[in-house]
Amino acid sequence: MDSKNDALFELAAYLIASARDCLEEPQIYGPLRLIVGVEKIIEMGKLDPTLYDEFLESKKETITKETLAVMSNREAFSKMLDDILLSFSEEMKRRATRG
Repeated sequence: MDSKNDALFELAAYLIASARDCLEEPQIYGPLRLIVGVEKIIEMGKLDPTLYDEFLESKKETITKETLAVMSNREAFSKMLDDILLSFSEEMKRRATRG
């Protein structure tokens, strides 16, 4: 990707293709595709400092590593989603109170 515009276009194309594929893929692929979309959003922060978010960057390694569990261990994938959702909700509370 050469620019944040290219990255944004790629993300949109990925989400559109994912939406179409989810019509015929196994149900578990929906959450997988969504979490890969989050990875792509995090990557955009590397292309444009105005999009960089320290919290998101801190979650990237966990997301990338644990996403592969969907293929072999749905329970581990589910736990990763629960854990990351909890951390996001805690971060949302923190951001709401700092203002």
